[in-house]
Amino acid sequence: MRNLRASWMRLLGLLGLRRSDEEFEEELGSHIEMHIDERVRSGLSPAEARRQVLMHLGGAEQTRQVYRERATLPWLEGTLYDVRYALRGFRRNPIFALTAIVTLALGIGATTAVFTVVDRILFRGLPYAHEDRLVSVGLVAPIIPNEFMLGGSYFNWRDNQTPFATLTSETGINECDLTEHNPKRLSCANVEANFLPTLGVSPFLGRNFLPEEDRPNGPKVALVSYGLWLNQYNRDPGIINRLVNIDSHWVRVIGVLPKDFEMPALEKADIVLPEALDEAAERKADPGRVLYAFARLKAGISITQATEKLLPVFNYSLSLAPPRFRSEVHLRVRPIRDRQMQDARLIAWVLLGAVVAVLLIACANVASLLLTRAAARERELALRSALGASRSRLVRQSLTEAMLLSLFGAIFGCVIAEGLLRIFVAVAPSSLPFLTRAQLDLRIAVFAVLVSMTSGILFGIVPAFYRHRTSALATRSTPSNARALFRSCIVVAQIAFSIILLTGATLLLRSFASLATQDLGIRSRGVLTASISLNRERFAAPQASGLAPDGHDAARGVRHRLALEHRPDFFRLALAKRGDRSQRATAARHDARAGHRSGLQHRRSSGAARTRWRVAL
Repeated sequence: MRNLRASWMRLLGLLGLRRSDEEFEEELGSHIEMHIDERVRSGLSPAEARRQVLMHLGGAEQTRQVYRERATLPWLEGTLYDVRYALRGFRRNPIFALTAIVTLALGIGATTAVFTVVDRILFRGLPYAHEDRLVSVGLVAPIIPNEFMLGGSYFNWRDNQTPFATLTSETGINECDLTEHNPKRLSCANVEANFLPTLGVSPFLGRNFLPEEDRPNGPKVALVSYGLWLNQYNRDPGIINRLVNIDSHWVRVIGVLPKDFEMPALEKADIVLPEALDEAAERKADPGRVLYAFARLKAGISITQATEKLLPVFNYSLSLAPPRFRSEVHLRVRPIRDRQMQDARLIAWVLLGAVVAVLLIACANVASLLLTRAAARERELALRSALGASRSRLVRQSLTEAMLLSLFGAIFGCVIAEGLLRIFVAVAPSSLPFLTRAQLDLRIAVFAVLVSMTSGILFGIVPAFYRHRTSALATRSTPSNARALFRSCIVVAQIAFSIILLTGATLLLRSFASLATQDLGIRSRGVLTASISLNRERFAAPQASGLAPDGHDAARGVRHRLALEHRPDFFRLALAKRGDRSQRATAARHDARAGHRSGLQHRRSSGAARTRWRVAL
């Protein structure tokens, strides 16, 4: 307690240092005058009395220094003096300070912007309990890009697997309609009753699904996302047990998902509904409904061990498949993070490595500037050393200047990072995970501060230990061979890093250009596609006549309308705009052949310009 109180009094003394110094000077002066008067009364002259008093005290300046060290925090006081001295130096040489700060701001800003994008991909944890034990499991085949399960074998796997504590499934995301007083198109997910417990997620409000609710013809219940609860219902706690109309069915809301909840496949889900699969029907089905399975490993079980333990059930399921397909089906068990990120992790590491190289180039530039500045100030620093400044004092002063430069660079770098982040989000591919969530937050700000401190140490450590020759006081100093060689090495390193980055950027641009000009095997110019989702209840089957071009289409420049895909609740259209006569004739011949192969009805009137398509659904 006494030490804490002493530290507090020293801090107060530091804040009020000028007033304390004045009081100490008055007290010291009165003390010296009192002792001088005593010696004068004893018969000494005033000059001799003062000399003896000062000798007895040990020197007035030494006494002042001892008092200052006892009344304040010496290291903090010295740091503040170094900061003020460095700021005065920057004001005397603003071109140097501005050049160093801009260089650092560009390097720190680029690094911070890219780290903001790749943070969630590489470093930030997933919003699940014990995420390291969560895996995605299933079959791998050319028909579906990710691992999947089939209803005919999923329940057999669930009953006979041994490496998982729990196994759950979901059937994917479908569009649905919230048909209330404020209707809205939403995304609905269908999951098994143990889906959230397997992920280690608990509802923010309400409860999870019950087993009897995950059955055919069971109670209609739903969980709503935090965003939907916020935007649609204004965080109304009374949402629990409220009936909402989803796709013309009344559903009871039983809970609200956490704010940071996300589906394992990173798909947006506004409403989560029970899967409600008919287990008996799925066991008899061949092959059954497509499912996506996720599991939690038992404690102590690795992914390799889990894969080996699943081989018996996998081989049994494989034996039920047609022989010609067996060689194309494989078993895959991998962490959920790998399934989410796919190839994005490699891209993220490449981006992060590139901006780190840019930051190193910036640090090398500033280090070179500081070395040049130290050489120009060698006479000044040699004089300070001769006057009694210790080497550690000079090193601390140099590091303080470097840290100040890096701090200013971090402040302006964050501003640059915000602008670069907006540009990156606008031009980056939408397939990059978490791209829309990238934003500067406290975690990113802490990263920027750490990067700036690391940068300050990197480019400030070499100039800090720059040895100042005492001969500089007598003659004009000339750079030594060792110092010139070191600066040359820094320049060579900068050029090497720059060539590597420029070469990589050139190759990347050439790859993009090649992809943009790649022949796709189809005529894509002037073709627009549109996806339309229809309500299952109200639109059981699209009308064929609704897909044929009419006079309005002709007026808008639509040459033909072609259905590329359709289901009872979904169809996709391709609308081809008019071109010149030769393009229309070539397109008509190409489309006629394509239509003949796909079974479409083709009607030709007088000339290619009036070619029409009617799709028979």
